[in-house]
Amino acid sequence: MANRLSSRLALLFTGLALAGCAHAPPKSAPKPAPPVVAPLPPAPPPPSPGDTRFADFLAQARSEALAQGITAATFDSATAGIAPIPTIAAMNANQPEFTKPVWSYLDSAVSARRIKDAQFMLARYGEVLDRIAAQSGVPKEILVAVWGMESDYGADGGGFNLFAALATLAYDGPRAAYAKPEFLAALQIYQQQRYPVSEMVGSWAGAFGQTQFTPTTFLKYAADGDGDGVIDLWHSAPDALASAARLLSEQGWVRGQSWGYEINLPGDFAYENADLDITKPVADWTARGVRTAAGDLLPPSDANAAVYLPAGARGPAFLVFANFSMILKYNNAASYALAVSLLADRMTGAPPVRHAWPRDERALSRSERIAFQTDLLKLGFDPGTADGVLGRRTRGALRQYQKSKSVPADGFPTAALLATLEADTAAKNPQVTPDSPAAPVAPQTAPQ
Repeated sequence: MANRLSSRLALLFTGLALAGCAHAPPKSAPKPAPPVVAPLPPAPPPPSPGDTRFADFLAQARSEALAQGITAATFDSATAGIAPIPTIAAMNANQPEFTKPVWSYLDSAVSARRIKDAQFMLARYGEVLDRIAAQSGVPKEILVAVWGMESDYGADGGGFNLFAALATLAYDGPRAAYAKPEFLAALQIYQQQRYPVSEMVGSWAGAFGQTQFTPTTFLKYAADGDGDGVIDLWHSAPDALASAARLLSEQGWVRGQSWGYEINLPGDFAYENADLDITKPVADWTARGVRTAAGDLLPPSDANAAVYLPAGARGPAFLVFANFSMILKYNNAASYALAVSLLADRMTGAPPVRHAWPRDERALSRSERIAFQTDLLKLGFDPGTADGVLGRRTRGALRQYQKSKSVPADGFPTAALLATLEADTAAKNPQVTPDSPAAPVAPQTAPQ
């Protein structure tokens, strides 16, 4: 989902000028009348020189769309005049969830301004949010936090033509398998809902509306939150919030359960157990010496939980429950899920994270992340494909290496650890020099 693909471009929110009506949910903006589709040519216009692959893609997509029941008029109206968007490749490679240190990402994601705006929205849409939360079981604070993260409360829904963005991703590049079904789903939405094409805008990754749904997600989970019979994620905040609630609820949100909370770890903690995939009963974590951030015993619970270290052993630690994983269903980046969770807490007056972040650590470049993977492989620790994406397999290999060095096996890559790894690699492979050819690597793709 954009959930995993959304751009997080933050623009200044202008809705605070409406503070005079802060305690009454406003009516949603009027829905546009269905457009009248004029007779159109039977096929897209001929491509300009150099665009033959894109034109071939559109021709093939047109055949597939018509086979799925999309009319020729719908396809041609949606794709008239579209062309590949050159800036999308750069955006694909630089998503902030994956390229910023987590503390820098959280500085902007959970800023004082965003918290203040969240509190405003909680009041402004209070009745709507209470109703949606009661029906879905998803706390209103989580919904507002998702709204803030996805579009800055509706201020930034993206400005790309939805069909051009998805076609750009679908005709070439590492996201083609994702984007092709989304492109066809966007055509279905256009044919069913008859939004004006000019208003069907979204992020570079093809997510749209105030809660940034992908087209396939819209077809599964979109909901009419304001009861007017039309689902409009662009103009209706109630529709967007109800749709987000439906997605989280149907994915398995546990009613009445927290996402988690900050904790303290004992000095002898086995850091190889700190992984989102390793869940244990709360009582088990208590027996291992885990305490709350304030130093108290963990609150009793029958639920299983995992220890999450977003910045390794030197940074804060969190005990997270199943609902943290539900937020990952919206966007499969743990830093995003943490941002949503912390923003939801902060808007209710909860204090900031207690433990300091290791701000002296710098973000690793893609070439350095690839070096981590290639060096681990040379030393016999299998990180998977050397693609610069430090996913679960790479972190597992890094933990094994850390244990072999008798250092905390937190799986967190740092520049200092890379230097140690490179020294060990050079000692084992003395023929390898800094000028040696680099090992072939896979094309860069963003984590899913």
